[in-house]
Amino acid sequence: MKVNQIKAGALLSYVSMGLSTLISLVYTPIMIQRLGDSEFGVYQAVLPIISYLNLLSFGLGSAYVRYYSRYKTAKDKKGMAMLNGMFLTTYLVLGALVLAIGWGLSYCDAIFGTKLSAEEIALAERLLRILSLNAALTFPISVFESHVTINEQYLFQKIVGMGKQVLNPLIMIPLLIIGYRSVTLTIVSLVFTIVSGIVNITFCLTRLRMPFSFRRYDFALLREMVGFTFYVFLGIVVDNFNWSIDRLLLTWLHGSVAVAVYAVAAQLNTFYLAFSNAISNVMTPRVHRLVTAGAPMRKLDALFTRVGRLQFILLAGIFWGFVAIGQRFVVLWGGGPEKAIDYWTTLLLFFATLWTNIQTVGIEIQRAMNKHKFRSVVYLAVALSNAVISIPLCIRWQGFGAAIGTTLATFVGNVLLMNWYYHHRIGLNIPAFWRHIFHLFPATVLPAAVSVALAVFVHPQTYFDMILPAAAVVAVYGGSMWLFGMNRYERELIAGPARRILKRLHR
Repeated sequence: MKVNQIKAGALLSYVSMGLSTLISLVYTPIMIQRLGDSEFGVYQAVLPIISYLNLLSFGLGSAYVRYYSRYKTAKDKKGMAMLNGMFLTTYLVLGALVLAIGWGLSYCDAIFGTKLSAEEIALAERLLRILSLNAALTFPISVFESHVTINEQYLFQKIVGMGKQVLNPLIMIPLLIIGYRSVTLTIVSLVFTIVSGIVNITFCLTRLRMPFSFRRYDFALLREMVGFTFYVFLGIVVDNFNWSIDRLLLTWLHGSVAVAVYAVAAQLNTFYLAFSNAISNVMTPRVHRLVTAGAPMRKLDALFTRVGRLQFILLAGIFWGFVAIGQRFVVLWGGGPEKAIDYWTTLLLFFATLWTNIQTVGIEIQRAMNKHKFRSVVYLAVALSNAVISIPLCIRWQGFGAAIGTTLATFVGNVLLMNWYYHHRIGLNIPAFWRHIFHLFPATVLPAAVSVALAVFVHPQTYFDMILPAAAVVAVYGGSMWLFGMNRYERELIAGPARRILKRLHR
C-alpha cells in the first residue's frame, strides 16, 4: 500500500503540475493584461516579502518529520501526542508573530524602495496585509499537512493540493475578466488556504486519528530540535533569499515594470522547480526511515542515484523543449515583445536549476544524518555572492543580469562545493552518481540538435503553431532517451502502467 501511495502521489503531482501549467497558459496573460505591468509588478514585488515571513517557521517542519519518525518507530503513542501538541502550540505562536510583523511592515514605505509611486506603495501595503494573514494561517495548518506526509497519505495530499492549484486560477480568470484586480486575487487565495486547511485538519482528526496532548511543553526537546533545525533554517533562509533577491533588486533599482518583465521568467522557473521536486518530496519519509534504521550507505546511494536520473530525464526534456519553442512562447505568454528577453533569462535559470535539483534527495539525507550544517554555510555564501554579483549586473542588464548572477553563484556553491561535501563528508558515491548521469548524455545529443534547429529556423506565431515543433521535440527526446539512455527500471516505470492500461482496454 505504501508503494502504491508513493507512486500515486508522484503521478498526481505531475498531473496537478500539468493542469496547473496548462491553466497558467491562459491565466497569466489575462492577469498581466487586466492588471497591467505596474500592478502586476507590485504584486510580484510583495511576494518575496511574504516568502521571507514564512521563514519564521525556523525549519521546524523537518524536525517534525525526524522526531515523529523516531516516536513512530518506537511505537511511543504518548510521545507522538506530545509532539503534535508542541508543534501546534509553537506554530500558533509563530503564525501570530508573522501576522504582527507583516502588518507592521505594511506601514513602512521604505521596504518598497524609492522607485514605486504613491499609488503603487498604497496597493503594496494592502496586498501585504492580506498575504500576511494568509501566511499566518498556513503555520498551524502546516502541522496537519506534515502529519499527512509522515503517514505517507500522498493520494489525499496531492488531490487536495491539485484542487487548490487548479480551482484557484479557474475562479480568478472570470473575476479578472469582469474587472476585479490584485486585491481580490489575494482574498481568493486566502479563502483557498482556509478551505484546504479545514480539509486537512478534518482528515487528520477523523481518518488518521491524529493524537494530541497539551499537558506538557517539553522545552528540553524544543532546544534539541532547534539545535537540529538551526542549520536547516539557515539553509532555507539563504535558499529563499537566493531565488527571490532578483525581484527585490529590480524593485529597488528599476521599479514595478522591470519586476513584471522578470516575473515571467521567475514564474516559469517556479514550474521547473516544482517538476523536479515532485519525485524527491515523496521520498522524504523513506530517507528518514532508512537512516533511522541504520541502512547501509549503498541503499542511500541507490536511492540518490535512481531519483537523480529520473529528475535529469524529466528536467533535460523540459529544458530542450523550451530551447525549441521558448522564444516565441515568452512573448505570447508574457504579453508583448518587451518580454522577449525572458527567453534567455529563463534558460539561465533553468540551467542553474537543472544541475542543483537532480540532487534534492541528498538534502534530506543530510538532514536525516544531522549533517546539514555545511550546506547551510555554503548556501549563505552563495546567497551573499549572488547579491554582490547581481547588483552591478542588474543595474546594467536588469532581469537578465540578475539571472547571470544567480546562475554563477548557484553553480559554484550548490553544485561544486556541495558535491565535494556529499562525497567526502556524507559518504555518497558522487563519482558513481555523475557516471550514471553522464550515461544519459548521448541520448540528449540528437534532441539538442533538433531543438536548436527548431529555435533558429522555425518561428511559430501562435500557440497552435507551437504544437508541431513541441511534438517533434517530445518524440525525438522520448525515443532517443528510451533507446540510448534509460535503464531497465526506468523503462518499466513507463511500460508497466502502459501494459496495465492496454490490458484493461482489451478486457
